[in-house]
Amino acid sequence: MSLPDRTVLGNGAVLVSIALPSNPFLAFRGSVPAGVAAEGEDRGVAEFTSRLLLGGTRRTSAAKLADRLEGIGSTLEFHASEEVLTFQGRCTRETAAETVRLLVECLGRPAFPAKEVERVRGEILNDLRIEADDTRHRAMRALAEAVFPKGHPYGRDPKADPGRVRRISRRDLVAFHEAHVGPEGLIFAVTGDIDRDLIERSIAAPLSRLKGDGHGPVEIPPPGTHRPRTVRIPMPHKSQADIAIGTQAVSRLHQDYYAVNLANLLLGRIGLFGRLGKNLRDDQGLAYYAFSSLDTRTAGGLWSAAAGVNPANIVRAVRGIREELDRLRTDPFSADELANGRDNQVGSLVVSLERNAEVAGELHRLEYYGLGMDFLERYADLVRSLSDDAVRGAARRSFDPEACSLVIAGPVGKTRVSL
Repeated sequence: MSLPDRTVLGNGAVLVSIALPSNPFLAFRGSVPAGVAAEGEDRGVAEFTSRLLLGGTRRTSAAKLADRLEGIGSTLEFHASEEVLTFQGRCTRETAAETVRLLVECLGRPAFPAKEVERVRGEILNDLRIEADDTRHRAMRALAEAVFPKGHPYGRDPKADPGRVRRISRRDLVAFHEAHVGPEGLIFAVTGDIDRDLIERSIAAPLSRLKGDGHGPVEIPPPGTHRPRTVRIPMPHKSQADIAIGTQAVSRLHQDYYAVNLANLLLGRIGLFGRLGKNLRDDQGLAYYAFSSLDTRTAGGLWSAAAGVNPANIVRAVRGIREELDRLRTDPFSADELANGRDNQVGSLVVSLERNAEVAGELHRLEYYGLGMDFLERYADLVRSLSDDAVRGAARRSFDPEACSLVIAGPVGKTRVSL
């Protein structure tokens, strides 16, 4: 694979592309710095705004937008996250110009019609009702709130709470959009059946017409100190309990990221969810699922271990997770485990790069985190250069049970448990 091309357009937007002529369609991924971090105290507006960008523009109704995208066989989606508002889609060479034009129209000239505002309000309120009755969601949401300081964008629910959702006005959404959505800080990554002429004519040209006074990326403060605690969320009507254990993690740009990422793969991802899955699910039969996750961002991250269990097994499952975390010190990853993990990470990237959507996602990540246009070529060497001791040390430091908070959601009754 050749190196990606990177172009800064006249309006400040960044266009990253790489040709994969064997794929007959184009896939794109992108973002603007209008996520939860940009809200300040105006909670919930980023999520609300993202859901309205296909709700009609100043020249095209929501129905006509949907009909036009369907008519040309293209897709377009918007989503909010902690740091950015993301977009993604796919099209063909022939429909690229029209698809990007519609993207620019949605980003630059949303109408926020009152009818659509109320539709989205009802949609978000319904989502919150469903999530409030979901043990796994409640556990993970409470863990993020416990791990990150109050008000930090990494710990906030992007949907806010029902009371806040009911108070968000069209004026709030217009103000947020005008302040944060524009070409400044925009990244557009595309791959597939492209060439220089198509990039300039069908993508760069319409993208250059995006206007706006968005402030660009918002500086996100480091999360600060995490003081571990235990949280119980009684949901007596449920038949399953969900356990979430976690702590703050390194940022995506930290020098230890690659070692921590490999350690997490071995602990709770590889095969049937690594050591955690083998112990809790396979060997002891305590959990319906058990795995770990590493979610890293620009200013920090979250490491977590999660399990869904029969309420009668809560204490034993928590003890089993603790045993696996302690085992990282008494029985560290073997040379064979580490070799298998390296092969898995390198092989997974190679396989994913056969699909346009994944390539576009990787292009977006390398630009967003400033990894360099040669990152995909360097990745295998980065992983294989990690020493066994570096990964073992990262596991001990990053997955320390004494630094973790514990959340249990479900029919907890009078169960007393600690990590």
